[in-house]
Amino acid sequence: MEQKSFTLIDVLVGTFLILIVFLGIFGAYQLGLKVVGQSKAKIIATALTNQQIEQVRNLPYQSVGVIGGYPEGILAATTSTTSNNIEYTIETRVDFVIDSADGIAAPEDDCLNDYKKAEVKVSWSGRFKGEVVLTTDIAPKNLAQECAETGGILSVSVFDAYGVMVTSPLIEVKDPTTNQTLKTATPIEGKHYFSLASGTYKVVISKTNYSLEQTYGSGESYDGKIIATPENPHSIVLEGQLTEISFSIDKVSSMIVEARGAKGAGYPVVHNVTFTLTGAKRIGLDANENPIYKYSQNQTTNGPGQVDIPNLEWDSYSFSVLNPDLDLVGVESPPGTETIQPVGLAPNTSLSVRLIVKAENSLLVTVQDIATGEPIFSASLRLYNTDLGYDTNQYTDEKGQTYFIPLTAATYNLEIEAPGYNSTSTTVSVSGDVTKIVELEQIE
Repeated sequence: MEQKSFTLIDVLVGTFLILIVFLGIFGAYQLGLKVVGQSKAKIIATALTNQQIEQVRNLPYQSVGVIGGYPEGILAATTSTTSNNIEYTIETRVDFVIDSADGIAAPEDDCLNDYKKAEVKVSWSGRFKGEVVLTTDIAPKNLAQECAETGGILSVSVFDAYGVMVTSPLIEVKDPTTNQTLKTATPIEGKHYFSLASGTYKVVISKTNYSLEQTYGSGESYDGKIIATPENPHSIVLEGQLTEISFSIDKVSSMIVEARGAKGAGYPVVHNVTFTLTGAKRIGLDANENPIYKYSQNQTTNGPGQVDIPNLEWDSYSFSVLNPDLDLVGVESPPGTETIQPVGLAPNTSLSVRLIVKAENSLLVTVQDIATGEPIFSASLRLYNTDLGYDTNQYTDEKGQTYFIPLTAATYNLEIEAPGYNSTSTTVSVSGDVTKIVELEQIE
């Protein structure tokens, strides 16, 4: 009787199937451990949360608050406890609620702080981390308790470039001295009322992929400059009064800025052009009443003669070239369309800008195939003058051109190389705007 034997393929397939089964069993076991572990931890966390909530509810109204916070109370902002070898962090937050049903401020509502809202969050770390959050409202027993609380209201509104309210911005109210965050909110409607003790507050507005806005104080530093008179100063909250402040943020944009020579020369690429890009929006004035701009940065074009500038706020921007031997003679946006400065940038857009620069002396070299007259791309050109200490290497673009600018009037040595072609060298005298055509012969 002939016995059948297993081939290597049979063994491999069988092993693979067994491995899949055991991996599935192991995965199910791991999932079961996670579910059981999280369930146990969540049960304990829920019990701790309910315990803290009940403690808050049983306190006198004036005692409901966080130590050192507003409203002031006897509750610790953060505590911790350990159960079943798991450490739980208990965070308590108490805030006043301003109910618009009876008015926001005087004369409609003489007592600004209508009731309190307490939030308790119990979280745990480790392999199966998680958290439980519960909230409760604490109402005063009578008008005397409601009106006993002092302070004022800070109303913060956030809208976009077109005056439309921004949904769910992050609003942070901070201590301007310590920069400690005192209160935060992400209102869906873009507006929030903060109940605060009398004082001065820093307000910061942010949202993912949006511009940033905030208040500033006199004496603060911005971009290396000291603010003497801020455009948007810190907010002052007065006893029993409503302070209103608004901010404008919107989606950020970007610019692609290229540096080129004159149109008549075919817009040749200009390398390593450094320019200052300055927006019109101001942070404030310095001690000499000079403006401090929100955006004013130096940029330099790269190898292709351009630079990509991301995360720009919508604004009107001006350009100024910093290279001492280059003059900015024109701006095109989009490229090919002449425009005047400043150039407007709308929210959530990408804008292409071309800077036209000129120098007293320049050299435009075109490299061609001697047989066909076709331009040679990526040919390497070295232009140098030992006496002047000038030695620069550049590559031709798709038009077979490269632009040496700025130059000193003199005679230069020029070396040209390209893959598949015989290299060559020559001299060229530069005075004013000079163009030169170099023809290369293919290697036989």
